Amino acid sequence: MKFPPLNRILFASIVTLLLAVVGEPKSWSAELPTVEIGLPSDGVFGLGGQYLLDKGLDRKHGFIVKPRWSGVAEVERLVAMGTIPVGLSTSESTLRANLRGVPLRLIQPYMTPHNAVLVRKDAPYKTLMDLKGKPFAVPPEVTSAYNNFDYIMKKQGLDIERFYQLKKLGAAGISAVLERGEVEAAYSWEGHVSKLLTTGRYRVLVQPRDELNRLVGTRVKMLGWLGALDTWTEKNPDIIKKLRAAWQEMIKGVQEDEGHFRKHAKKFFGLESAEELKLGWRRTRQFLLPPDFSWPDKKNLEVEKRYLREATELGIFDKKALGLIDAMFVP
Repeated sequence: MKFPPLNRILFASIVTLLLAVVGEPKSWSAELPTVEIGLPSDGVFGLGGQYLLDKGLDRKHGFIVKPRWSGVAEVERLVAMGTIPVGLSTSESTLRANLRGVPLRLIQPYMTPHNAVLVRKDAPYKTLMDLKGKPFAVPPEVTSAYNNFDYIMKKQGLDIERFYQLKKLGAAGISAVLERGEVEAAYSWEGHVSKLLTTGRYRVLVQPRDELNRLVGTRVKMLGWLGALDTWTEKNPDIIKKLRAAWQEMIKGVQEDEGHFRKHAKKFFGLESAEELKLGWRRTRQFLLPPDFSWPDKKNLEVEKRYLREATELGIFDKKALGLIDAMFVP
């Protein structure tokens, strides 16, 4: 089609204007800083990361997340190596890293301990003391769950390695030995707990988070964090502010969005049936930090530091840890 000269000029002007308008958002997006973040491919922390991505909370707060999905241990390893700048960490794993000379830092908390001790529904046990000498499936020593359990019992003057017959396994192994009747109790994570509870064969003996809250004198014992090496945190104070804002909005949103949980429950928790989804949603959301929780928070920071100091004094960490704890937390 041929246009008269004036129409060709008008047409070219319109095309130029449209290209400018369409191209503007891409240019704006390109200017946002990108942060690669290690996210676990299952569990409560992974669910939160998925929510942040699905709702675009990173872009809303002025940055772009490039997710690196992997297992919990692998994410923590990659962050400690500096292969990825930011990712899941815990105060216990961060302290162990610092004891090895790896200066990890904690930026933003996300959730509380999300474990339960399960026993058979008809078992006679009423307390952890009743399980003395019994076979007990627990996570490995390098996990925060093991450290939490060790802390709870050492505060009562007991050594879990001597008091129980421990079988140290991953989550799937813990469920397997419990279902085969090889152990009398199992210390596991959500949503493995919900999946087991919906069989009707088990009950919760103890929720470790409640015991920890009581022992450290708080309503909110923190667990999963965003962590990074000190070289990254020192260079990126502005990004840290944006990360915190996005994570705090995510913490509030994910625990109010049952539809999002149901959409991703199979991927992150292996939950599928209507009963599993109903129980899994009720149990999972309780383990997130309160929706109005803000960070930094001086009171809760002191609680976490005190917990780590007490754990060190109880022999859970090397005594050198006492000189490393304060520096672990980004102001």
